[in-house]
Amino acid sequence: MLKRLLSVLIICFSLVFLVYSRVVPVSKIWKGYTVLYADVAIAENTVLDILSKYGISGVISMKEHGKALETMAPARFESENALSMDYPEEVKKYFFDENKRFELYYIPDDFRGELSSALSSLLAFGTCGIDESFSYPFLVPVVCFLFFVCLLFSAESRLSFVLFSIFPLAFAICVPNSINGAASCLLLYGCFLLQKLYQKPNAIFPGFHNVFLLLSLFAPVLICFSVSPKNALLCAVAAIGLLSCAVMILHFDGKSPKGFARNFRVGSSSFSPISIISSPYEVVITREVADCLFLCAGAILLQIVFSLFPLGHFSSGMSVSGLALPSPTASQEEEYLPDLNDYLNWSWNLVTFQYRPLWASVNDSASTFKEGDVVEVPFYGMDGSKVVKRSSKQFVYGQQFLKEMLSSIKDEGQNRIELLLASQGENTRFSYSSSSGEVEKVNQISLVILFGTVCIPLGMALYYIHRRRKQYANSI
Repeated sequence: MLKRLLSVLIICFSLVFLVYSRVVPVSKIWKGYTVLYADVAIAENTVLDILSKYGISGVISMKEHGKALETMAPARFESENALSMDYPEEVKKYFFDENKRFELYYIPDDFRGELSSALSSLLAFGTCGIDESFSYPFLVPVVCFLFFVCLLFSAESRLSFVLFSIFPLAFAICVPNSINGAASCLLLYGCFLLQKLYQKPNAIFPGFHNVFLLLSLFAPVLICFSVSPKNALLCAVAAIGLLSCAVMILHFDGKSPKGFARNFRVGSSSFSPISIISSPYEVVITREVADCLFLCAGAILLQIVFSLFPLGHFSSGMSVSGLALPSPTASQEEEYLPDLNDYLNWSWNLVTFQYRPLWASVNDSASTFKEGDVVEVPFYGMDGSKVVKRSSKQFVYGQQFLKEMLSSIKDEGQNRIELLLASQGENTRFSYSSSSGEVEKVNQISLVILFGTVCIPLGMALYYIHRRRKQYANSI
């Protein structure tokens, strides 16, 4: 009785934990930051005070960015080219939408929870909102459900299979992404094996020595760990839940280890059947199981395809229609917003113009700068009655100089738009866009993991084929 109660408690806890820990897929414009847009009629100090009241810090705003520029460039110089000279003004475009109706604030993702509360308070002052939009990749659980239906037709104990499968399906629905979808397919296959073991007396517990079942139930946890430890924990909860279902059904049906002994009467004789072939191989390695392995590999391949071409999303966009915000872009726009190359040219001029010859400064333009250009600043000292060169500092134009400038911004704790631009990746261009962003596509590492996941069912199928051929050869 205690074991049954414990199984029921584990099942309930697992389901509640999965639902409570569900992840809502969100699309947004910038990696690491959420854009808060507020009507220009709302004073900037009002917005910043409310954000600070709710404990939100590290906000990139026009006021904070402007303070940093003032301390960095107290004087203007006319030797800059047109683009670089306008950089302090051009960069202000990042703090307004295209039509200048809203002022923009960039909030670090660490404060998502606090931002919701702050937004409620800001709405009392006027129109405002954030760039995040709900975007659910429904094709992930759909593929898992279709795979579940296919296995259901082949299942011998359909009720048991349905009960076992609740947890993999719940995992795919609550935490939908391509890797979790692939892991759910493997878990569903493990449920299929469990129901086949359930049909055989004395097979459940010996069956856990079978490599097919072990891979199907425990490999998904390792796969999900590639996303995050929390993700692996959720997958482990799903696996524990379905195993608890198996234990509960065994006890309620009287198939627990204590009830394994069964006597069958034939005429006046009684006997207990004993499997000649050990149960792990007798009940698992069948042609039907091999066919389902190929089906599992196909379902995982579909998850990969949909992760590369995420067409199956429905989303709720930004509440203000026609709102165009600064965004990373891959399109060939005619007009771009200032990027890190513009910042590199401007900061290079700012730092080195006083050390360059006057005749060179007059003719300087960003187009003449090239990777590796050096400006050397010598330092002199007195050696007795002589002036001698003590040391020198070199400024080298290029990516290294850009990294040094960005590092100095971080070290000084400045909230600058350049940190936001740098976090989006190298050579990223920026322009106004009315899109609220896309769900992040699968990266290269995840793609390798997904293809490795396909190899698990395919490898088990090849093992089955090899074993069948070996058995056939030995029987000749």
